[in-house]
Amino acid sequence: MNVFQRTLIPASLMLLSLSLAAPVTGVDGVTVNVQNPKRVVALNGSTLEIIFKLGKGKTVVGKDITGTFPENSIPSVGHWAQIPVEGVIGLKPDLVIGTADNFAMPSNTTLVKQLRNAGVPVLVLPSSETGGLDSLKTRIHMVAQAYGVTQSEKAVMNTITSQMSSISASLPKKKPKVLFLYAHGPDSGVIYGSGTGSEALIQLAGGVNVATFEGGSKPLTSEALVAMAPEAIIMLNRGLEAVGGVEGALKMPGVALTPAGKNRHIYAVDDSIRWIGPRLPEFALKLARQWRKDFR
Repeated sequence: MNVFQRTLIPASLMLLSLSLAAPVTGVDGVTVNVQNPKRVVALNGSTLEIIFKLGKGKTVVGKDITGTFPENSIPSVGHWAQIPVEGVIGLKPDLVIGTADNFAMPSNTTLVKQLRNAGVPVLVLPSSETGGLDSLKTRIHMVAQAYGVTQSEKAVMNTITSQMSSISASLPKKKPKVLFLYAHGPDSGVIYGSGTGSEALIQLAGGVNVATFEGGSKPLTSEALVAMAPEAIIMLNRGLEAVGGVEGALKMPGVALTPAGKNRHIYAVDDSIRWIGPRLPEFALKLARQWRKDFR
């Protein structure tokens, strides 16, 4: 063996090691180590987006109904709050990646145990509903480790850093008081409080969440809405469409009596914002630019 061959072999081994997956410990304390995952079930739309961002979308063989972006034809195992264990196992995954909030749903509490008992490794990521940008970065890092794609992780993180710079330069001069209103139709709605994905979006875009209660969501009442006096209201695209646009939103309990209603400061946001995914900075930048124009 000549000198060139002796130096080439260690170098090639080093490059190979850089692409190997590393053991990853989930938030439940269980470590998974699947080399070169090829059949992955991604639970939670934010998980699917992260996998695609890291360039590993082709490894995904299953998702839940929230996995709509990017557009895909990946088989769905069902509703995110009621994942059927048989449906997941039937896809013969070598790894299941999901978020703690999904697995905490009442119908999913035994899902992880059942999958592991069936020999399927499960990586439990931090909640996608809380923790803001820090939680998002942690989830990106954990998924990147599971796949062994450190360079892709760096690229995604650099993009987020660049987007954050753009947001900083686009923040409104005056911080608007904002409320996230979730509605299925004109006669009912709920409002989301602190520690939620909607609050992360509001704060990142330069607003202040006026719903300061903890514990997720509460039913909408006219009295509560008027008392909070939001200057801006954000609604999911599908929610705003379901109530009949801005005109329909103004007919919901109390909305027309708020500063947001009086000034028609009602904004549509992406349907996925309850779960904090890699497009959060993109959504925040769009809102920040709208608010910079409307709140001087």
